[in-house]
Amino acid sequence: MGAMKYKAFVIEAICVAATVATALILQYFVGNFPVEIFAFPLNIVTMALWGVVVYLLYKNRENSTVAKSLLSIHATWLSLGSMAATGIYLGLQREPNATSWLVVVGILFTLTHLLLITMRGWRTAQGIRWRFTLLHAGLIIALGAGFWGAPDRVQLRTMLPTKSTITHAYHLDGTMTNLGYALQLRGLDAEYNENGTPTHFEAAVNIDNEDVTLRVNHPYNRTFSEKIYLVSIGNDASYCVVEIVREPWQWASLAGIILLLAGAVMLFLRGPRHAANPKTK
Repeated sequence: MGAMKYKAFVIEAICVAATVATALILQYFVGNFPVEIFAFPLNIVTMALWGVVVYLLYKNRENSTVAKSLLSIHATWLSLGSMAATGIYLGLQREPNATSWLVVVGILFTLTHLLLITMRGWRTAQGIRWRFTLLHAGLIIALGAGFWGAPDRVQLRTMLPTKSTITHAYHLDGTMTNLGYALQLRGLDAEYNENGTPTHFEAAVNIDNEDVTLRVNHPYNRTFSEKIYLVSIGNDASYCVVEIVREPWQWASLAGIILLLAGAVMLFLRGPRHAANPKTK
């Protein structure tokens, strides 16, 4: 049995090394993962197909080496290590690149592992394991919303001259899009140091007939899934640049966080489980 486990471990290690090597090769020759082509509705279709594949793996877990490996303790440690490495990798970058092949493969692996172990452990002969199910389902939904919803995330920028009304903005690739509402810069308040660099600035902006004040790192929540940020102002204080970020999957992220919190509260209220002392029986 020990030899069989060692052989299985070696095969798993080879598969992991081959996957990482493939991701690195693709990153070098192809560039970042083409997230934009998986925008709605293709991301929904792909997510559904992924769910079906994972379910079929689970149903055939007794005869599938892949399923057994993905359900093993090695996969759990690899998943935790992958998420830790991803967090460190993104955290050390000035502009985090969440579309590299390694990051995409790591997150997809973690989601697959989580879904498989949730399918395996969500209930027992005694009934539903609510704490386990809520915690794992919340993690899958929260992480999955960021992963599958990434192609639908929209980042726009536009320049607002003083007193001018703007109804359009630009994607990062330079293409223009209509906002569906109007922006008007009413005024700027800025403080400068001796070399002319602003030390503090804010903008009074009318957004869709509502007067708001934009400050750096203090976005205006136009809707739950759309935020407007103040990026910079002109040296002559005659204009400012704002960024509009739309994240349609924000609702799913919130739902996942709520499930996580519900599972954590239930786990806390239950308290630690104490094994029965056989001497008292």
